[in-house]
This record gives sequence, C-alpha cells and structure tokens, in this order.
Amino acid sequence: MSKKNYENLLSFSLEDLLLFVKKGDYVLERNEAKRARRSSSSASNSHSVKRRCHDTSQLLPSEMVEHLRKSIGSDGQMVHVEKIGARKGSYVEIPNELSDKSKSALKSIGINKLYSHQAESILASLSGKNVVVATMTSSGKSVCYNLPVLEALSHNLSSCALYLFPTKALAQDQLRALLTLTNGFDCGINIGVYDGDTSQKERTWLRENARLLITNPDMLHMAILPLHRQFSRILSNLSFVVIDEAHAYKGAFGCHTALILRRLRRLCSHVYGSDPSFVFCTATSSNPREHCMELANLSTLELIEKDGSPSSEKIFVLWNPVLPLRTELDKSEFGIDGRNASDKSLSPISEVSHLFAEMVQHGLRCIAFCKSRKLCELVLCYTREILEEVAPHLVNSICAYRAGYVSEDRRRIESEFFGGKLCGIAATNALELGIDVGHIDVTLHLGFPGSIASLWQQAGRSGRRERSSLAVYVAFEGPLDQYFMKFPQKLFCGPIECCHIDAQNQQVLEQHLVCAALEHPLSLLYDEKYFGSGLSKAINALKNRGYLTSNPSNDSLSKIWSYMGHEKRPSRSISIRAIEAERYIVIDKQLNETLEEIEESRAFFQVYEGAVYLHQGRTYLVKDLDLSRKIAYCEKAVMDYYTKTRDYTDIHIVGGKIAYPARVSKDQLPKTTAQANPCSVTTTWFGFRRIRRGSNQVLDTVDLSLPRYSYESQAVWISVPQSLKIIVEKKYSFRAGLHAACHAVLHVVPLYMRCNLSDLAPECPNPYDSRFFPERILLYDQHPGGTGVSKQIQPYFTELLHSALELLTCCHCSSDTGCPNCVQNLACQEYNELINKDAAIIIIKGVLDAEKTYFEGHSDSTPSC
Repeated sequence: MSKKNYENLLSFSLEDLLLFVKKGDYVLERNEAKRARRSSSSASNSHSVKRRCHDTSQLLPSEMVEHLRKSIGSDGQMVHVEKIGARKGSYVEIPNELSDKSKSALKSIGINKLYSHQAESILASLSGKNVVVATMTSSGKSVCYNLPVLEALSHNLSSCALYLFPTKALAQDQLRALLTLTNGFDCGINIGVYDGDTSQKERTWLRENARLLITNPDMLHMAILPLHRQFSRILSNLSFVVIDEAHAYKGAFGCHTALILRRLRRLCSHVYGSDPSFVFCTATSSNPREHCMELANLSTLELIEKDGSPSSEKIFVLWNPVLPLRTELDKSEFGIDGRNASDKSLSPISEVSHLFAEMVQHGLRCIAFCKSRKLCELVLCYTREILEEVAPHLVNSICAYRAGYVSEDRRRIESEFFGGKLCGIAATNALELGIDVGHIDVTLHLGFPGSIASLWQQAGRSGRRERSSLAVYVAFEGPLDQYFMKFPQKLFCGPIECCHIDAQNQQVLEQHLVCAALEHPLSLLYDEKYFGSGLSKAINALKNRGYLTSNPSNDSLSKIWSYMGHEKRPSRSISIRAIEAERYIVIDKQLNETLEEIEESRAFFQVYEGAVYLHQGRTYLVKDLDLSRKIAYCEKAVMDYYTKTRDYTDIHIVGGKIAYPARVSKDQLPKTTAQANPCSVTTTWFGFRRIRRGSNQVLDTVDLSLPRYSYESQAVWISVPQSLKIIVEKKYSFRAGLHAACHAVLHVVPLYMRCNLSDLAPECPNPYDSRFFPERILLYDQHPGGTGVSKQIQPYFTELLHSALELLTCCHCSSDTGCPNCVQNLACQEYNELINKDAAIIIIKGVLDAEKTYFEGHSDSTPSC
C-alpha cells in the first residue's frame, strides 16, 4: 500500500506530527510549562495535598467541570472543553410487518415505538438483505438483530440462528437480554451460549436442541467447524448470522475471523445447502460497509447509519498534566513497572487518580479507562490512597476490571457495578465493548487508546438513558497525546479511522485452508470465490509441505484437494488472537483463593519468589512459585519497596547470516536489501531488584533461576555495515543507536501498513548485557507463529528508513535519549534505558547510503560489508 493512499485513510498522519514538531510549538510550550512548574516546585507536593477536595456533595457532570477548573485543575490542565449538544430521537411506529408476538415482546420490555434506524434495519433483514447497523453506542442496536431473528424463527420452526460476540462477557450479557425478550413469544426457541465455559452436558443438549446458538469466533474455529457434522441440524437450517461489535475484528484477529467466516459460508453452501443472511452491528467508523463486506466476503450489504436514537449532552474535557522536566520515560507511568513515588503527584497517573476520586466522592458513577493491566492497578491504588484521606467510607466502592481475573470475579464486579454497590471501576478496554453495567455519568481516559474510534466507543459508555455525561481525556507526554491537546478539533471534527483487515494475508490464509480442507475437500473451481485469488498459490504451497493431496485429474480447476496432514485437529494449533493455553495461577495463600490467571509469556514479569504483586490495588508478596503446577502463592503485605525483573530477550534469525541478497540480475533486483525470515524469540529472566518507593534507591539485587519462554515468529531486518559501527563508537554507544533506530522505524510503520503496532516489536538490547549484539535494525511479529506483518513490511523497508530519519531530524528535543516524539517507545522491553538519538541518525543515514551504493553500483554483484 502506498504512503499516499494510506494518508487518505487517516484524519491525521505522521506528516501532521512532523509539521507540529518542526514548528517547535510542542517543545516551546512544554518547556514554558516546565519552567513555570519548576519555579514553584518546592511547594508542588504540599500544594497537591492542599488542593484535594474533602466535600462529598452531589454534583452534576456540568457542575463538576467548573468544580475541577477551580480545584485540582487550577494549574491550567483543562486545555479544552468541547460541548456536544443533545440530539432528539426519531421515533416510528412498530412496523405492521412484525407479528403480534414480536409487538407483544417489545411491549413487554417497555418499547412502544422504535427508533427510525431500528425499524429500517428490521425491515431490511426481514426482506432477506445483509445489513450493517453503524450507529452510536447505546442506540439500541441489539433490537436491530434480535427482532428479525426471533420473528423469522417463530414463523419457521426449523430455522436457526448463530450469534457471534468477540468476548464471553458480551455473550452472557446478550443471553440475558434475549431471554427477557423471548418471554413474549409463546413458541419454543431454545437459546444457549456455546463457549469454553459450557459443560459437556450442556454442549450436547445445545447441539441437539438449540435454535439460537451464541458463541465467539474462537469456538466457531476450534469446536464447531471442525466438528460440523455434529451441528448439521443447525447448519442445514441456518437463516441468520449475527456479528455484534464488528469493529473489534481488525488487525490479526480480524484477518483470522474473516477466514473463519469464509469457512462457515463455504460449509453452509457446499455441504448443507443453506445461505444465511448476515446482520452486523458496529461502532461508527469511516468504512463500516466495506469492512463488514470484507469480513464475511459478501457482495451486497445494506448500510444503516442514520441514528434515530436520542442522546444527551456530553461535555468532553482535554486534560494536559503539567509535567516536570525529565529525560527518560518512567516505566510504571506507562503501565510497565516502578516509578519515583515522589513524582507521582505530577504524573498523568496521579492526575487521573485525583479525577477518579473526585467523581466518586461527588456521586458520579465512573469508569477510568487505562491502557494496561498495570495501569489499572496503579490508578486504583492511588485513588484509594486519596479516598482514604478525603472520603474513607468510599474506599471500597471502587475496584479494577481487566483481563486475568477469574471469570467469577469479573461477573461479580459487573453485577455489583450494575447494581450500584460499586461507584467506579478502573478498567482496560475490556469494558470498551457493550456490556451493560448500568448508567455511567463519567468516563476518564488515561492516554490516547490507539484510535479516535476507540476513544468515542469508550466515551459512549457514559450518558446512556438520556442523562448528561462527562468525558475527560488525560494526556501522556507522547506526540499523539500532545498533538490532540494542541489541536483538539482534529479529535472532535476529523473523520473516524477506517477498520482494516487483510483476508489475503498468505500465511493466515494457508493456516485456514488446512482447516477448511479437513472440514471439506478444497476445489479451485468452487472455492476461489470464498478464499480469493491467492487460493491457487496457497494450495500449491500446502501441497509441497505435505498438507494436501489431490485426485489424479489433470485439470487443475477440477482437482479436489484433501487434507493429509499429521494433526487430527489442525485448528488447535492456530491461535486466532494469541491467547495462550498455558497460564500461571496466582493464589492468596492465606485465603486459598485464586486471584488471577496470567499468560505464561507474562507470568515471570509479575510473579516469582520475592516479587511484589498488585491485585485490586492491594499489595502482595509472592512467597512461593511452583513451576511444575504453574502456581504462585502470595500473601498480603505492606511493603516500602517494589520489585523489578532483570531480563533480556533474544531474537535468533533462521537463515539470517547473509547481509545482502544473493546475486540477481538487474531486472530482478528488489527495492531494498532488507530481508524477512523466520525467527525464534526467547526471553530469559535472571534476577530482580528491590527498589525503595519514593527514592527509587536500589536496596538489593536477587538472582533468579526461571525457565526461559520461547516462541517461533517472523522478523524483518536490515544489516548495518561494520564500518558504521566504528564511526559511531568514536562518540556514542553503538547499541544505544541501534536501539533508538529500531524504535524510530517502528513508529513510522503505520504510514505504510494496515496493522496495529501491538502486532510488532523492535529488537531492544539489554543495557547490562555484554554479550554480542547483532549489527542490524530489526522488527518482529509479537504473536507466536507470526502474522505475516513483518514479511509485508519488507518491500517498504527503505521508505521506512527515510521516514524514520525525517522523524528524528525534525524532532526538537534536546536530550541525547530523545523523547516520545522520536525514539522513546512506551512499550519498550528495556524501558528505554539504552538509547541515543544522535547515534540512531548516523546509523540510519549510513544504512541508506549503503542501500544507495548497492543499488546504483552493485546490481550484478554482492557488495562487501
């Protein structure tokens, strides 16, 4: 995809950011704020304490804005207030096309009229059209699919429907809503959830009796399609497929889901003779129709996007903390680990914690959205500290909600929040999707969540039921956060981003073709319409690797390709969203209760003997780690220190010893010497530090002996000439330059590729490691097995280097360690500890010069390094 085409899809681009930093506005304004802050730094901590509000009187969202401006926002943090006016609803009578049963069911839940978009979508679905409803959060989208489905199933007593939700929690939430609605129907419509929590007895009953099956893409992939004959009754009579929260299906997960849906449609057509209609519901995006058509490979799709639901006034505040001058990113501030506690009163973490406390103590129900699990725990911990002083009776009225908690705890938190026992939750994007947790007055957003669409989806959780609401976006120091603080209209007036999936990703396509061939033999003649033009190439690749065999026909189109691989269920080896089967269980030793389940790849960053572990804002000490049973035992403890692992990650390239491509003719010469290769990624933990809170003094260092964690993936890399190393090391650390160069290249990838940056990681050298470090700039796929993103980047690598160099040279930061605008990465595995911006500029310039020399003068020979 060209740079120009990609820019057309975005409301802002790297060029906007470069222009921003070129003008120097960012640096000048931030430095001015820092100088002003330093002039009163001696009183900053005491001022932070004095400005805390001890009042607990009830406030409306509009009153809260003025209250904040005069209290904790008195330093000018409130840089913009956007008022989004209320919208009147557009109501229509319940269509006559609906049966009396449907009308009765609607009235049983208090609906006497429909929103205009509900009626429009119901009628379109009943006429047999594929439909996508793209209206705002809390606009009653579930009625848009529940009514036509129940109507159809009540008319035809053999018809069935399949509902897909991206999470188990959403499935359970919708089951409750469906059961309430079906009370108005007197015909038997058996409904049930078929997911990983469903018992074997329930699964058998559902296969035999269910007419409306609720599941998720994982179960469809792992347990339904491979065993489709057990679901023959449902698939033969499948009338509807409903896909809610369709915007969640993007990136690698979206690519996998798109191919799973193709496998489903293919089986319905080839084996069971059914042709279900599709109903999608999605958050607002720039391309809802195109995205859903690509997701399910549909040729026609009716778009319903004129929202007929009413909405209340929403006040949206941009909050820019006045931060102290510093040259390094603090790990814990961005959800990794450890920070100077004396600094926390000035950090975005502390600012959002003060805001959270204010909302709760003034009677406003609130969700504080955080970008990581660690941030959730820290925000909860800091907020409880504040409430302990100002409103101790509310300390236990808030909690955290995130992945990792056992399902029983998550359901309990949902229920207590819905029932009003809890006033606030610090949550990851696990609550971004539409789980009903009752009325919310305020949403807080700690840092930009990754897209404008996600920000609006989160903010849409407040203000339901026609009550006014408040959203507060608290900025980090990074370039994107600061860009929106400087140019708020880019946030409020720019178009929402597109949702992207690449269903033709060759690697993922081949994985699902293996599954499809087991489910039903493949045919080029009949299956290209499902799997696209890459089908022939993929079949040949799978044949050569021993996965497929064909009949003896000489006609390639009429050949039937059957599965002949060694795996009985190949779907089990394909993780569609990098969910790990192996997990460590964290147990409270005193209560013998499970606190959390941690993926194996994350476990040793959080739990090891002697680790300080946070859960629901409480501090625990890990007393024992049973490696054989994968259990960590911990006890509650009051600690004056935190712990930080000592670790490193190695990337070993398979076949990666060649610095330049093999000799080729001039016509075959690629655009870059960068290469894409399989790789293995191995993390080693060798110790941890105990660090005193407040002073960040290292108390001691402890050795660890833990198993390594390794997985196979893919990488893209380019060699750095040895001559450059000699030049750089005359003045700088060569490793620090490589590290910074890798970060800069990663930052510009979105200009050239449709991908989430979380799918990729840069190679980060450990600052304390004296071992040999390869002389290369490297990015790798973070998901086990790889997603093919690295391979797709390879042709654009020279362009990436040019853009990275422009990013570095245009940034006005004065520190040799750079800033979040250029070389610092919030997710850096080594916490940006060994980075040098100036060395990175020399390295990238040198690599580009080597590329130019190679392509201009060495088209018929391999140059020496």
